[in-house]
Amino acid sequence: MNKKIVIIAIFIVCLTFVSLAYLKNDESQDLKETYIQTVIFQDQDHDLVPVSLNVHNQMEMETDIRNKIDLMQSSQLQTYGLYPVIDPQLEIQSIELNDQTLTVSFNDNLYSNQDALNILEALTYVLTDYDEVEQLNLQIDGKEVSHLPNSTIPLNHLTKKLGLNNFEEASTFLHQSIPVMIYQEKTIADYLYYVPTTLRINENDDLNEQVQTILSHINSKIHLLKASLKDQVLTLELDDNVLLDNETIDRTLEELIILSLKSLDGVEDVELLINSENVRSQETSQIHYNYIKM
Repeated sequence: MNKKIVIIAIFIVCLTFVSLAYLKNDESQDLKETYIQTVIFQDQDHDLVPVSLNVHNQMEMETDIRNKIDLMQSSQLQTYGLYPVIDPQLEIQSIELNDQTLTVSFNDNLYSNQDALNILEALTYVLTDYDEVEQLNLQIDGKEVSHLPNSTIPLNHLTKKLGLNNFEEASTFLHQSIPVMIYQEKTIADYLYYVPTTLRINENDDLNEQVQTILSHINSKIHLLKASLKDQVLTLELDDNVLLDNETIDRTLEELIILSLKSLDGVEDVELLINSENVRSQETSQIHYNYIKM
């Protein structure tokens, strides 16, 4: 009798182990098959918000672009306080990639958008988010157009440097500066989002001055001791006044710092040191923000 019980117990343990192994493998497979798409929506203040949505299959570029534009015309996210930037009547007529320049032709509805800067920023951010694309050329009805009404931005040479939520100044400083996207938290319809603002910093400043300017916009209490850049890794030595009681850095603050500093030219990753200790809590590749499951 006891031998029978032991055999049954062993069988149950083995079955449980096999089941857990299967579930873990199945979950891992689901993660591998999930592809994150970044699209742009706007809130009631007309601030542009990057949103990460999950799709189950990675598509070839033209299909992916058409799918992103369709999503950005959707009203599905209004419950999250997010509204479409792109008019539902806007249609893609053609897509062509040549020598790292992506040319997309739209119908003449592109003319009718009142907030030209917002739509150009949104389209540029999304359509240049491919390794193969260095610049974007927008056409209307297959014809070259210099610019949209209410905008002086040329449509034939749009790049990632345009950024989102530009704070523009009409001064000679524009010609002596570089754009950076600085992320901050914003509550929209009771949800917290990371929202970038594109500011310009003096290109003649040294690295320490540029980094401190960015950090001050994120949180005025952050004090930089030293910054250095080597092999595309930006290493910061920070004052310990940003540490929490448990001697760690707030995770949201960490993510805002990393996302903002990665907009500097030549920066692929960021290392944060406080009292000579690395206080990073996660890999940069693990930072997913403004994620909404469809």
